Amino acid sequence: MKKILFVLLVLSIKFYGQGTYVSSNYANNGDLLYLTNASNLTLDYTTTGTNFSWDFSTLAGNSQNTLQFRNPTSTGFNFFTFPYIFIPGNTNLSSTDGTSNNFSTAGTSVGVSDTNDYYKKTNTELKEVASSFKIGFNSLVVPVTNQYSSPDIVYQFPINYGNTSTGNASYTTNIPSLYYQNKTVQRTNLVDGWGTLTTPYGTFNNALRMTTNLVENDTIAVAGIGIPRVIRTSRELKWFDASKKYPVLIVTQNNTSGNWITSKVQYLDNLTYFQVNALFAYNPLAPVAGATVYFQNLSTNGTTYSWNFDDPTSGTSNTSTLENPNHIFSANGTYMVTLTVSNPNYSGTITIPVIVSNVLSTVNSEKVKNSVYPNPFTSFINFSNPDEKDVYKLYSLDGKIIYEGKYISTQNFSNLAHGIYNIEVKNEDKNQVFKVLKN
Repeated sequence: MKKILFVLLVLSIKFYGQGTYVSSNYANNGDLLYLTNASNLTLDYTTTGTNFSWDFSTLAGNSQNTLQFRNPTSTGFNFFTFPYIFIPGNTNLSSTDGTSNNFSTAGTSVGVSDTNDYYKKTNTELKEVASSFKIGFNSLVVPVTNQYSSPDIVYQFPINYGNTSTGNASYTTNIPSLYYQNKTVQRTNLVDGWGTLTTPYGTFNNALRMTTNLVENDTIAVAGIGIPRVIRTSRELKWFDASKKYPVLIVTQNNTSGNWITSKVQYLDNLTYFQVNALFAYNPLAPVAGATVYFQNLSTNGTTYSWNFDDPTSGTSNTSTLENPNHIFSANGTYMVTLTVSNPNYSGTITIPVIVSNVLSTVNSEKVKNSVYPNPFTSFINFSNPDEKDVYKLYSLDGKIIYEGKYISTQNFSNLAHGIYNIEVKNEDKNQVFKVLKN
């Protein structure tokens, strides 16, 4: 009898140690969480088991994202711009981490910012039902709203050891002549471990480990320019503890030649101020006078932003404290735009030249016929109508001067990285800007 009681006691302790994670444990509107990004990408995050001990106390953070949960109707839309999120019963939770990114396609720079994910949380599941973001290109900032035709069931509650689930999600968004996206997601969740997890944030004795395999298929076109279809195969390793409103640790891995390679590590943390990294992009890449230039903040770890557009004739519009401002340069010229990013402990500054030109401002109309070739180029850059007085500046998109001088056609750029570059051609008669693509 004593032996039976002992076995039952051991089993009950083991069962309790597994823990469980229910809907009410997960975040609600109004919650503000901090995710620290760690640089430790080579640790063994894969190994798991029962009554396991994961010790990641040595994780070293280098930046932090703020994850904000809020009412879906408080994300900057109204009933006419995004009616779906205002219809009762469709969604009751949204989140944003405030990150932005930038990519180029067919010579067009596209910025993505103000991202939001919309969920319907119930006692039995958390499913993503919609998303939104802003894209900036060719002096336009376009809000994009997506409504899932088949929702993405992110979690099924309660989360217990041994649980498994598989789902398929999709949506199609079409803004005629501006934006098109067809996205499909295949998700498989398996709770494959339980035990004790230690991170720099603390020790969690009733942690559950979930492996999520994702296959995402994206077909996108911006302003009628199709972007090659992207199929991503990835997985997320997530550790849950009922005392916290979000996974305590998230590891993202990509499948490369059949091997899982860690690309991102985030752990739940207290608010921490890391060294800032100031960076921005702008479009259009070759703006003309009088057009709106959209600036996209790509900085990390900042809490306040200060812009100076080097355009004193614009008066009070010459500066801004917005995260992603716009500016109109009324005259041709090269403007040294400066962004200062700060938090309570650190500050950083970057200055990038923005070349504004209506192709040519000159009294000599013969100069208008100048053109650059070949474009795209592989090694050498030539001009159809060079002038011995011309001075050339070749800029990368982040404003770095790659070449400056009078003899650009003799320079071999074969070792230059693939991508888009700006060339400014200048003398006392003209100021031209060309956009070139390096193969």
